Amino acid sequence: MTATKTPKVAKKKLLSPIWILPITAFLLGAWLLASYVRERGTDIEIQFPSANGIEANKTLVRYQGLVVGQVNQVELNEEGGVTVTVKMSHQVDDLLRRGTQFWLVTPKASLTGIEGLDALFSGNYITMSPGEGSRRTRFEGSFDAPLAAAQNGSLTIELLADRRGSLDVGSGVYFHQIQVGQIIKYELEQDTLKVRLTAAIEAKYRSLVRNNSRFWNLSGARVQAGLDGINVELDSLATLLAGGISFSSPAEGEEARSGDLYRLHANADEAQPSFDIEFTAEHAEGLRVGTPIQHRGLKLGAINHIALTESGVVLNARINGEYRHLFTAGSRFWRAGAELALDGVKHLDTLIFGDFIALLPGQGAFSDQFQLDDTRPLNPGQGRLIHLSQSDATGLSIGAPLLYRGFPVGEVLQMALTDDGIEATAWVSQPYDQLVKEQSRFWLHSGVAVEADLSGIKVQAAPLANLIKGGISFSSGEGDAASTDKVFTVFPNRQQALEGPAVTVTLFAHELKGLTLGAPLYYRELEVGKVADIGLQGDGFAVKLAVQPAYRQLVDQRARFWHQSPIKVEGSLAGVSIEAGPLPQLLRGGLGFDQLEGAAEADLRIFPDRQSAIEPSVELTLYAPAKVRLERNAAIRYLGHTIGQVDSVTLSDDLQHQTVKASLAPKWQTHFLRNDARFYLVSADVSLAGAKNLDTLLTGNYIAALPGQSGSREDHFTLLQDTPLLLPYDDGLRLVLNQSRLGSLKIGSPVLYRQMKVGEVVHTRLAEDGASVDIEVQFDPRYQHLVNRTSQFWNASGLYVDVGWFSGAQVAAESLETLLIGGIAFATEQADSDVLDNGARFQLAERPKADWLDWQPRF
Repeated sequence: MTATKTPKVAKKKLLSPIWILPITAFLLGAWLLASYVRERGTDIEIQFPSANGIEANKTLVRYQGLVVGQVNQVELNEEGGVTVTVKMSHQVDDLLRRGTQFWLVTPKASLTGIEGLDALFSGNYITMSPGEGSRRTRFEGSFDAPLAAAQNGSLTIELLADRRGSLDVGSGVYFHQIQVGQIIKYELEQDTLKVRLTAAIEAKYRSLVRNNSRFWNLSGARVQAGLDGINVELDSLATLLAGGISFSSPAEGEEARSGDLYRLHANADEAQPSFDIEFTAEHAEGLRVGTPIQHRGLKLGAINHIALTESGVVLNARINGEYRHLFTAGSRFWRAGAELALDGVKHLDTLIFGDFIALLPGQGAFSDQFQLDDTRPLNPGQGRLIHLSQSDATGLSIGAPLLYRGFPVGEVLQMALTDDGIEATAWVSQPYDQLVKEQSRFWLHSGVAVEADLSGIKVQAAPLANLIKGGISFSSGEGDAASTDKVFTVFPNRQQALEGPAVTVTLFAHELKGLTLGAPLYYRELEVGKVADIGLQGDGFAVKLAVQPAYRQLVDQRARFWHQSPIKVEGSLAGVSIEAGPLPQLLRGGLGFDQLEGAAEADLRIFPDRQSAIEPSVELTLYAPAKVRLERNAAIRYLGHTIGQVDSVTLSDDLQHQTVKASLAPKWQTHFLRNDARFYLVSADVSLAGAKNLDTLLTGNYIAALPGQSGSREDHFTLLQDTPLLLPYDDGLRLVLNQSRLGSLKIGSPVLYRQMKVGEVVHTRLAEDGASVDIEVQFDPRYQHLVNRTSQFWNASGLYVDVGWFSGAQVAAESLETLLIGGIAFATEQADSDVLDNGARFQLAERPKADWLDWQPRF
């Protein structure tokens, strides 16, 4: 039997492996084709007015600094411009929309700055600003940057001006002199013939612009000329050259929106809030465009248009908005010009600049229609009359202003001659009439104030108009309003009006010492008056002083006056000190005064100096040999402090002695007017030992004083020629050394221990038996423990010479000081010896023994 095999069923493969390679190649080719198409970019066409600055295959297209295209072709089109074909990178395909804008960037230089500087080096290029809308490939190009590109989020506003002036694209827009934007476009409106300027305000400053902001032209310089001077204003050099716009914004108002339209005023004054009024007049003689409208010297506005009508003229004026309250139905206006009369000249400035329109405020509602009169209304309006009197008409004139703190509040209406002088009637307008009180003071207000003396000239001048008119000033004072019949006195100046007349006092002086008229009077270095008059009186002079009213209380029975010295000189070896007073004192002299406490009676003499006036001196008498050299005014001193001076030196009839009259300050009399006080002469002393009192070579000899201790008073003394014993140390140990002769020792010679000074010679004298010399020394308390009964003293003066046949010669000296002025040295053998008493005596050896020099006790 034959076995049957089951057939095997196999599935046929759908794709043979051999197709993998073709498919892969196909996919790679498709990817490469897609990449080529995508990276090839897009061809677009841009229409430009001309091809200036554009070259095929050279001019690039840039966006945000990156090259995103290149010009391939430039050709003329039917509209008269050129069509520029650009190959754009695929990177900006999504930016090619209906609102996208293209423009050519070229280097541009102007007064406002330099633009496109990078194009100067890389060549002209086209840039773009992406927009919104559907995709497109045809665009309109421009040679100027479009507004949208210039804004960058900024605020765009429109300004309408009558003329462009020096404004240009790039001119700055300023707020408080800080640039916040610039002009990006301007054009002439065909229908209105006005200039429309487009300005872009930076985003961070856009909140400064409000819907009620006011803009004005800053271009150039502004010049104003008048009798008070010439005023030239310019904001900055940039606006002077390139023009500019400034603006102000009130606190109220809504924030501006792009596209808002504003008026551009010609200047800052025109831009301020204002309103217009209209005058009707019979003629315009003396008036012109620009004629000011004034009230109390202040300019309220000006005429800006004059038109002829059948019945006369109509004058339009623009008024500053802050003065709106003055223009009411009851206000009166008249033309004011120069007035020439025998009593003076009024409004002289109008001869040069023409008439002005004056205002007299009235009552009622606001009005913008007024009649312009030729003369001032007879009725002054609301206010009050006041009456003034003066001995003569100096400084008074009809029309002279009445001033309060320099502000005009009225004027003089009439003047009349009376038995007592001149009486004037003045008018004070409301609401300033309330300032006139019962205690008010009036004084002449001169246009020029001149203060001249030897110290200098001070001139204060008001504007020429005030210089000619003068005026009257007043203070309000206190109390109730002045009565209608009160007559006020007009004082010559403000000081006399407020303080009253000066206080006078007459003094007597034996000599003037350079004192002249106008010399200042000082109270503790404060000028409080001056010399008003000088005349002869007996053997001296009568000096009349004028003291300022504010200081009248200082001049009483306690006042003492003296000549104020303009220059004080002090000289010594340390130098010369010169102290000079103020320049008026140097040129005119001067007086000083102060109060002597406790004085019961007045003393109207002028003393030589302050000390003699305030501190009456105490006299004393000194007797000195005839050979003593002492001058008048020589000082009396104690430890360097001046306590008095020599008043006179008189030689006796027998030529043997001198009588010295001197004075001491009162506070020192209790110390120096004692019978044991001592006075001695101090003069220069120059020797090998040194120099003392060299200052007397310049200042002259003086008298030194030592206070006394006794209780009895004495004012007659003998002037000692030698200096009394003055101990150099307080409570220092004093010993007496004895030797056969004095040698080169003298007062002041040092006492040495191991070549260190521990004391000095204070006195030398001949011993009682006359066979030797006693030398008194004093030790510094810090070193007096170094000396005791075991101490040995020797003379250390000069040189020590020892000559031997074999040892040679030895020369020694204790120190250079002892070589010149002498000295004493000592050595102590033991440290535990008894303490010495003052006055203990020791023998002074000529030279030390050898073992003395070896002693080294330890204390």
